[in-house]
Amino acid sequence: MIYPRPRSFTTYFIFFLAFLWVPVRHIDTIYAELFEAHMCQSHVELGAQVCDVRNSIISVNHPDDYTPLLTTAGTARFVLIGDSTHGSHEFYLERINISKRLITEHNFTLIAIEGNWPHVNRLNQYIQSRVSITAMQVMESFTQYPDWLWNNKEMLDFIQWLREHNRHIEEGDHTVSLYGMDIFSLNQSRELVVEYLKTISIAAAKIAEQRYACFSAFDDDMDHYGQAVNNDPSHSCESTVTQQYRDFIDCRIPCSDFGSPRNREAFFHAQQNALIVKNTEQKFRAFYRTESEVSSWNVRDQHMQESLNVQQQYLNNPKTIIWAHSSHLGNARATDMAIDGQLNMGQLLRLQYPNQVFSLGMLTYAGHVVASDNWGAPAKVHVLLPAHPESNAALFHQWSVPRFVLFLQQPFHITQWLNVSRLQRHVGVIYLPEDEMNAHYSHTRLADQFDAILFIDDTTALVLLSTH
Repeated sequence: MIYPRPRSFTTYFIFFLAFLWVPVRHIDTIYAELFEAHMCQSHVELGAQVCDVRNSIISVNHPDDYTPLLTTAGTARFVLIGDSTHGSHEFYLERINISKRLITEHNFTLIAIEGNWPHVNRLNQYIQSRVSITAMQVMESFTQYPDWLWNNKEMLDFIQWLREHNRHIEEGDHTVSLYGMDIFSLNQSRELVVEYLKTISIAAAKIAEQRYACFSAFDDDMDHYGQAVNNDPSHSCESTVTQQYRDFIDCRIPCSDFGSPRNREAFFHAQQNALIVKNTEQKFRAFYRTESEVSSWNVRDQHMQESLNVQQQYLNNPKTIIWAHSSHLGNARATDMAIDGQLNMGQLLRLQYPNQVFSLGMLTYAGHVVASDNWGAPAKVHVLLPAHPESNAALFHQWSVPRFVLFLQQPFHITQWLNVSRLQRHVGVIYLPEDEMNAHYSHTRLADQFDAILFIDDTTALVLLSTH
């Protein structure tokens, strides 16, 4: 057994000075910090690298403690904020607080989220003061599972803040836009494309209806469609949905670049919906052709990247905040995902925009989380098991700092320690505590995955707006 060395006279003298000169309310904090530093130096089994990493963290006790993070992230064109559990209150709250400061202090004017385009567009209409309904009413647009992902108290408060912020933007400055990037709105997106075309050309609307009717042969069941095309490629709707999207891109449908802002926005909205239809068809066709979730995942993340690029072009390349699960925003090349050829949006963004991306991951050790037992099941509050002992979160938990930021690009020996492959937990809309290792853990090299992490030791459940 290794015993700690006796404390030196110097150590006790420092403690004495702390009690003598520091206001009483700070004594406990300073004593704890001095004690932890002494223990880190005394226990050789902790290792110098661990001590150096521990000394590099920025404890977060006040909003101002995020200033170093914001100063660095604010220089990037894209700030990616990834959560490791979708249903955690603190992840939403801190992501919102960081985003507010990026908006007000660093001129970010687009937030792109892991939500479906038509539903999130309703939120955008609200924050731009283009609809005369309440925030609660606009949240009701989220009716498709997992509706609770955005239909929650945290998001409700944020869109009210965004609306108020935009109302005070001076003329000529850019308001903040809120857009979705995800792909799960096939039927609604089809309807919205046709609905838009009816306002400009009945003939064009009929052509779109005929093209999209290709799916009707399969009762609009995309799994049935994917299986049928895999058995007989002649059933494919790829050509028709691609033609429909190209009508927008190639201005075979009259482009409205030089029309009124309202007409230009309507065209853009329809174009995004046509993109969703095209890429959803590809997603199901790829899944059944390869019999692999990897192909389906890759199409989805490539769609989010493509959708974001269209948004960038439409808004003239704004500084952008992106919210999604860490599995989408952390660099896939630093994870187990890369072994099977799986990619993600974080990887694609870094390749397309080198040196313009800053990524923040968020980790937790334990607590409570909102999730479903299986796809489509009601959301409920689960106990989040303590993180696996071989995970980064478990190592960070041992430091007894409730909340901290850690920049991952450190001196080589620190980055080297952070880049040891360790377990990381990912909880999306489903949580399976009885099969947590298989369902939710993978290995990652943390410093290659993110630029910084926010660790919150104990998290609580998201606050839902209605019963699910």
